[in-house]
Amino acid sequence: MATPYAPDTRSPAAPEVITASSKRVKCDGGGGALGHPVVFYDMGEADFVECLYCDRRFVLAPGAGDHDH
Repeated sequence: MATPYAPDTRSPAAPEVITASSKRVKCDGGGGALGHPVVFYDMGEADFVECLYCDRRFVLAPGAGDHDH
């Protein structure tokens, strides 16, 4: 007899959060050859930005980026 289907109830892993010292950041997925193409982001007026490839969140460190204004 077949085993009944049981849905996966584990929570997905939370995206990685990286503290940035600048409003301009780059992301390559962190996996070396298994990562993604290098992309650059600018936080603009916000204090964070998320990578559209891997969902990493770059958060501006307190007091950092003040010189960008």
